[in-house]
Amino acid sequence: MSEEFDKLQHAAERLDIIRYARAIALLSPLKRHLLRLIPVFLHYHAPKLPGYNGPLTPSGVVDYHIDADTTDACETLEIDLSTAYTADTPLIEGVYSMGSTASFGQNPQSDVDVWLVHSDLLSKNQCELLASKAVLLSQWFAKFDFEVNIYLVHPDQFIKDQTDQVDPYNCIGHEHSGSAQHWLLLEEFYRSQFRLAGKPIAWWPNADNSSRLLSLGDASALPASEYFGASLWQLYKGVEKPHKALLKVLLLEAYASEYPHTRLVSERIWQRTLEGDFSSNNDAYYLLYESIESYLLGRGERRRLEIARRCFYLKCGVKLSQSDQAVDWRYYKMKKLVSSWNWSESLLKTLDNCENWHCGQLQWFNEQLNELMLGCYRTLLQFASTHRLSQSLRISELGLLTRKLHTYFSEDAQQIMRLNSLWSRSILEPYLSVLYSEQDGHYYLYRCSPEPRNFLEHSSVFHSKSKAKLLVWACLNGVADDKTRWFELRQSKRKSIYLTHAANRLDGLIVNESVKVPKMALYQPWHFRKLVFLLNFNNDPTERWAGQDIMVDYMNSNVFSIGRRRQNMVDSIDVISLNSWGEWHCHHFEGEKSILDALSFVTPGMKRASAKVSVEVISCSSKLRSQTERTVKDLLYRAVRLSRQAQSSTTLGYALQVGRLRYGLFFNNRGMHYENLSDAKSFYQQLSQRKLLELPRPTLGDEPFSKLPAVIQDYAAKGAIQYFLRQRKQGLDVFILDEMNELNHYVQEGIDVNALVNQLSHYHTFEDPQLTRENFNLPQFFKLDRVKGVLTAVPFGVTLEAQEVDF
Repeated sequence: MSEEFDKLQHAAERLDIIRYARAIALLSPLKRHLLRLIPVFLHYHAPKLPGYNGPLTPSGVVDYHIDADTTDACETLEIDLSTAYTADTPLIEGVYSMGSTASFGQNPQSDVDVWLVHSDLLSKNQCELLASKAVLLSQWFAKFDFEVNIYLVHPDQFIKDQTDQVDPYNCIGHEHSGSAQHWLLLEEFYRSQFRLAGKPIAWWPNADNSSRLLSLGDASALPASEYFGASLWQLYKGVEKPHKALLKVLLLEAYASEYPHTRLVSERIWQRTLEGDFSSNNDAYYLLYESIESYLLGRGERRRLEIARRCFYLKCGVKLSQSDQAVDWRYYKMKKLVSSWNWSESLLKTLDNCENWHCGQLQWFNEQLNELMLGCYRTLLQFASTHRLSQSLRISELGLLTRKLHTYFSEDAQQIMRLNSLWSRSILEPYLSVLYSEQDGHYYLYRCSPEPRNFLEHSSVFHSKSKAKLLVWACLNGVADDKTRWFELRQSKRKSIYLTHAANRLDGLIVNESVKVPKMALYQPWHFRKLVFLLNFNNDPTERWAGQDIMVDYMNSNVFSIGRRRQNMVDSIDVISLNSWGEWHCHHFEGEKSILDALSFVTPGMKRASAKVSVEVISCSSKLRSQTERTVKDLLYRAVRLSRQAQSSTTLGYALQVGRLRYGLFFNNRGMHYENLSDAKSFYQQLSQRKLLELPRPTLGDEPFSKLPAVIQDYAAKGAIQYFLRQRKQGLDVFILDEMNELNHYVQEGIDVNALVNQLSHYHTFEDPQLTRENFNLPQFFKLDRVKGVLTAVPFGVTLEAQEVDF
């Protein structure tokens, strides 16, 4: 028995040594030193060493000894260990690298993910100190452009049942994978890990327990319910690194297709290791690709396979078309693979030039990745629908993930999607041209100046029915800045000047960077964080106006109804908004009543905001520019002020002349609506004399909102399904507002709040008839509770600690 055990351990150690050597071979000399220093800073602890955060932080790695290469690294980076503290009893079981490091997937931009497995004797406070030190170490390594992410892992984390976790304060569940991705994360660790210091990992199938080894659990028994949660997390990670996430989601799909007899990549690696295969064929990332290829070929899906191949090639970073490419241990294997794929030289050069891709190439590749990831998600959703939803995927977590994915994968025509820059260093363009097609009513954006021959060489990079959306998309994605010159084809030179002027004004307001969104914001109804009104961008009535700006100021005229002809000088309005969910939208309003429709649209989202909404108005008028900007901004502030003053029992009214008609603007706790006052003489006279009128809330008759608690009216937000649940003696009060704010109400008997939320979440996730489309817009759940006598809506499943964490 001992001889067999030694044989297995010897094979594992040999693979471990080879992986370490491969990782070192792919790093620069400086980064080799830095990799060797990771366990040094965890073993030793001293005020002069990086990561020091006080004398009580646990330290000491089991069986760790410095070798000559590590001593050289310390000398090179001037690390003095002479006064360093070494713990009498080591409190760290081991330090391991996992992920793409040491594999085909390691490229010059790859980060290093490190698992720090600590002793099970550590207290919560000690874990927090160790986690704090890990953050400080990551910051120190970042100074050398070396991204190191250190995750704390409890040795029993994957052994004990997830619902019975004895270690609620470990970091890995929240930072690295989410509670849902439990066994699959362990399997990824087993297939890719190598030891930096500490005990060897007993990762092979049926490994015996031994004090010499560290066993984290059995990864072979993957529960079916985990595939769905894991696919959600990979899609979420795909927002940042879609090419990497796509490969992992495809592997999940391949695993699910073999369930329950899934052959894991870690098992295939071990089989080849026992056979003495330590070549590049026995590489974790290559075998991941091989599993995907075998699965897709079996299904005859060559198009998906082609995109997967490109993702694999780009992730590896081996640039075969470049003569100065270093010939490392992966080179010849990659060359052989590419040859078997029959790629053309031009495709190879395009992929190798990925750092210089323009926005059109990025847009195309992003669309392909998103399409494939959503296809994987649908397949895994169908698989998961036949199994019980994983208990480890908390309802609150499910809601957050799907809300964030809805933000990214939404098919809303008004939403402006971010381009993932992938590998591109800059996609800024010096010239951009807009062309309107009368055939389909769309505006097309081209990355060139307006010479006719340019349009033979270029295809459009973006199109929309909204011209303003083209500007916002370019500014938001770093395609345009204040030096970019814009042109509008088949229009006057003045139109192009106005286009450039509008784009320059937008460039300072729409920042090309990710918006941080607290978790609490995703639990709540959305509200506006920023609003930009673009006036007369599509149609400018001031061009045909013969008056003078100075007379408008002198007469204090109303720009919505000027002169004897009562002309409205604001015809088109584009409302560009950033909401609390991190979404950018562009809504277009046109015609005589555009200002009324725009006000009605923005008022509820401004009213719900607890902080002041940033409001900017940009007029593209040829005349009356400052007057229209000032008037619209004042009207916006007045609208939000009145909507906040209005109570559930009262309605505030305000009169506004627009063109030849007088309108009443009515504000209550649901927002604003307007009515033509032409026939309401007495009412009209009161509004004319007093400007502002407070009315008793009219009898609402059969209107369903009349029976709603006021707090629900305050929370009502279009675009999301909302459940408000109140426990009463006669049963559970259930109020439902759908995406259009239509109300349903019923009383559910014989069930508590938690059970109902679980049932409804399962229904909307797996059984909703709308699952035929990509439906990430899962409901928001609120409990109606009295807090200090006031009925309050409390987001379901939210802890105080999680409320302000960025998601």
